Amino acid sequence: MEKLPPNFLFPTNFRNSKNIKRLIKDFSIQGYGIAIYLLETLAETVDHKYPINDIDLLSDEMKVSVPVINTVISSYGLFEIIEEANGNQFISLQLNKWLEPYYIKVDKLSRAGKISALKKKQKQEEQLLLLSQTDSSKHMLNSCTTINKLINKEINNNTTKKNDVEKFEKLNTFLLAKQISKDKQKQKYEDLAQASKENQIIYL
Repeated sequence: MEKLPPNFLFPTNFRNSKNIKRLIKDFSIQGYGIAIYLLETLAETVDHKYPINDIDLLSDEMKVSVPVINTVISSYGLFEIIEEANGNQFISLQLNKWLEPYYIKVDKLSRAGKISALKKKQKQEEQLLLLSQTDSSKHMLNSCTTINKLINKEINNNTTKKNDVEKFEKLNTFLLAKQISKDKQKQKYEDLAQASKENQIIYL
């Protein structure tokens, strides 16, 4: 998510407040410009604080003397000076109040982004689960098909073996019957030969 640039709205009658009128009276319209410049500077800084020791940098930027800037900071109720371990800082409670809509908007966008990311992640997980279930079903179907093929093959093999056995038994029976017929025929010829030899007639 792209971070929004800090922005704030101050009242349109800001210039008409008593302290701003006194600021303009003391430093003309330049004093008003200095105050707005300081507010914008604070809006851009981390935690909206600025070190008093670095006022000389602002002085160079604005082409205004350090004493004038210090006077605008300390004398018109627009800014407060706080003590910290790394030195005194100036802040603006009014500015922090004006920035509240900005932070509310940033928070809403952040929440919306997180919700969107969670929904996207949830959708991806659901899709992965669906794909996993589909693959599992295909695997089971393939396994069942393979098992059925093996069963059918075994049945066919058993049927073939049974048919072979039946064919063998029939052939064996046929050969046995043929051999018996041959034996009877042979016996008949032997009997005829014997009868002829002994001049005997054998009735069949």
